[in-house]
Amino acid sequence: MVPMSEVNWKCFRCNLSFKDENIADIHKKISNHSITKIKPIVA
Repeated sequence: MVPMSEVNWKCFRCNLSFKDENIADIHKKISNHSITKIKPIVA
C-alpha cells in the first residue's frame, strides 16, 4: 500500500487536487485561482 502524502493542495474553484506544490503553483499562475493547502483524511 502506498502512503498518501501528508499535504495536498486544492483549487476549490476547479475542484482539482494536487500532490505536488510546483504543479499547484503552475495552476495558480495560469488560472489566477487561489490554492489551499489541505491534509487528506485517511479512514
